[in-house]
Amino acid sequence: MAWLFHASDPMGGAAGEAFANTLKSPGMLPEHVLAREAIQNSVDAGNGAKVEVRFRASVVKGAKKTTFVQAADLGRIAERSKELMLAGPNCLATLDKPQKELCLLYVEDYNAVGLSGNPHDKDSNFYRLLLSLGDRSKSRTALGSTGGSYGFGKSVYSSSSAIQTIFAYTRFKDGNTERTRIFGCGYFVSHDFKKNPYSGRAWLGMPEKKDDKGRVVVDPIEGAKADELAAKLGFTLRKAGELGTSILIVDAAVDIKAIERGIEDWWWPRLIENKLDVVIQDSSGTDHYPKPKKNPAIKPFIEAYDVAVGRAVAKSGVHKLAPFNKEGGLEMGRCGFVVAPLDPSGNATVPPERVNSVALIRGPLMVVAYHPVSQANPAIVGAYVAPDEDVVEQLLRKSEPPAHDRWDPDSTNLRDADQKGHGIVQSILNRIKQHLRKFQTEAAPATPVKQRRMTQLERALGTYFKPSGSPGNPPPPDTGPSPLHLEFSKAPYAEAAEGGMLRLRSVFTVRLDDTSEEDSVPLRLQMNCPVLEDNNEEGDNLPLSIVVEGVEAVNDEANPWTYRFTLPKNGKAKFKVESAPYDPAWTVRLRPDIDRMEAQ
Repeated sequence: MAWLFHASDPMGGAAGEAFANTLKSPGMLPEHVLAREAIQNSVDAGNGAKVEVRFRASVVKGAKKTTFVQAADLGRIAERSKELMLAGPNCLATLDKPQKELCLLYVEDYNAVGLSGNPHDKDSNFYRLLLSLGDRSKSRTALGSTGGSYGFGKSVYSSSSAIQTIFAYTRFKDGNTERTRIFGCGYFVSHDFKKNPYSGRAWLGMPEKKDDKGRVVVDPIEGAKADELAAKLGFTLRKAGELGTSILIVDAAVDIKAIERGIEDWWWPRLIENKLDVVIQDSSGTDHYPKPKKNPAIKPFIEAYDVAVGRAVAKSGVHKLAPFNKEGGLEMGRCGFVVAPLDPSGNATVPPERVNSVALIRGPLMVVAYHPVSQANPAIVGAYVAPDEDVVEQLLRKSEPPAHDRWDPDSTNLRDADQKGHGIVQSILNRIKQHLRKFQTEAAPATPVKQRRMTQLERALGTYFKPSGSPGNPPPPDTGPSPLHLEFSKAPYAEAAEGGMLRLRSVFTVRLDDTSEEDSVPLRLQMNCPVLEDNNEEGDNLPLSIVVEGVEAVNDEANPWTYRFTLPKNGKAKFKVESAPYDPAWTVRLRPDIDRMEAQ
């Protein structure tokens, strides 16, 4: 058993690197791409039971490495490493150094159909995964929800290998009989070696033979010989009934912890629905399990998803359920929204790039993308769940590029005479945007307009910084702004509080710039946070918690939310304000009032 390098076809054909490069730069971490695509391949191959996927890291050295290198016939690849132009570092330069560790990653699925069928039949599972590229037949023939539509998902395995080499070991049913087979694949650049041209595709299996048309073919190794080679390559041997496929990524250039984070990021809908089991085993043999419900960056999206699917009742002002109206007789799905919780610093607990975004979810229950919608406050996150409607599911799937990382209404795959596909996808994206922005308006408290507050402040204080004049000689007219400024660094916003309530937060500064004619000025700041009545008049004030930084401020005895302090030139007083929890049906306003105190 040795590697066979495919001679270039006079009629061309895809180079080996096309299999490895397709998903190398989709705009996300390589480990996240691996987590997305590998699990998608396994879910699509499920046999009806809940699929289990295991990511198992292993490091071999010493005698184990020597055995592995010989069994994998890596020397045959290394002898043409110069021609293959693989990026470094990689293992080929140190194959003869047993103490130099070699990293391996096994991606194993169970309760899946395995790589069944005639290896050279274009419709077989074996052929589709290992021998074809860009085959979209699955999207044309599969009913219901599947993830892939381009046939590029398999490239994620080879692109995760520093030497773009993988092995596939599988157990499948052939009629009533279970069989095992193993096959090696290398996906390299097209190259010349010993004056012969090669496509860059290479296979390790049974000795080459010719089919009835005189074409060279390589069959997978099957039966006891397959299990024997699998054992030497470190695979977990599959027993009777353990149907599915194991992929070995040789010289794995991945971080196992990043894979775990990627699974939580993209597969949390299927995990929380208990339709998928995933185990991540590090090289020490310790098992880890994704826990999206304990991930603060994911929890708000899960909360929004629960609202969307009806598992949680939307609380006014904190959540919103937005079912979409039908279009052309088709169900269009629904959204759940939630006001994003904030950390102690006043920042949303979700990553900044996912603030005001919506997780796009269709049938396979993988998050296709975190779709950005708005940059306004308050911070909102949402989850869109596509309908259980084959027509809409297929249109959304067709709109996705090879990386399956967005819904593109202008995708050429949606072209049809009446533009129905474009219209449905665009309508869904438009509705997501409209409903999120509407909820943002509903959840946002009435806030002071920064420019108006500055103008009022200058009018009230401007004369404090002008010459006083004398009888018969009035002071000159106000010709410029006051050197005293009140500025919001965090405009008032609402966040979810305990018991389904809201609370208001804000941060602002008062500063005296160097245009002041005085070295310091005594000031009094009164904070008001009234509840607005139906006629928009101010009602009772909410209790406030205020932290003052930058100056020594003294509370007024009569009003605990009034502060007296002296502000020096170029000085700055910072106020962090938090209201008591209030009913989400209320509208509240934060109003800081400042005036100058008379000198004592």
